[in-house]
Amino acid sequence: MAAYDGLNNACIFDFETLSQEQTNGVVLSMAMLNFAESRFTGDIPYTFDELVQNTKMIKFNVEEQVKKYNREINRDTLTWWSEQGELAKQQLKPSEDDVSIDQLYNFFIVNKSVNVKKVYTRGNTFDPIFLEYIMRQTNSPMPYDWWEVRDTRSLIEGLSWGSDLKHSFIPDGCENFIAHNPKHDIAMDVMRLQVLVQAIS
Repeated sequence: MAAYDGLNNACIFDFETLSQEQTNGVVLSMAMLNFAESRFTGDIPYTFDELVQNTKMIKFNVEEQVKKYNREINRDTLTWWSEQGELAKQQLKPSEDDVSIDQLYNFFIVNKSVNVKKVYTRGNTFDPIFLEYIMRQTNSPMPYDWWEVRDTRSLIEGLSWGSDLKHSFIPDGCENFIAHNPKHDIAMDVMRLQVLVQAIS
């Protein structure tokens, strides 16, 4: 829905990592999605497939992070990845498209809509910290202001206050969801927000 692109007031991003240590853990990939909150209750609400299609993703060179930036891989995280589905584990495979983490700032700036005033992640003590330390290591500024940061997990639980709904619920129409695929993870969170906003509107 290109006609709605100018209404994009929010974006969401998500890292997949090889460590839970936010300051120096290796990152596998990051996905980013712009969206317009006004569409949640508009005439043309989002579909999961549309959101996935609109998501941008960057995949990182793991070897370079370890050798050049002294970022670390956690053994427990590797074990966790080995227990995930085959589609999710595809991110572990090196590819010719893998880039240096020093490309992250430009990727973020190029793909962040000009009208974005809110920057969402699933948890603000995880993904934003990874981003902040990568920006420091690559001598880049933060690609957003600190006051723009939002947290989807808290918002989902706030919108569903008093119910037994879990923040990981799967809305109708999201049957193609692949957990731990960053493009799918952020599209799913936007769908969760949309369903809950519609329910209280």
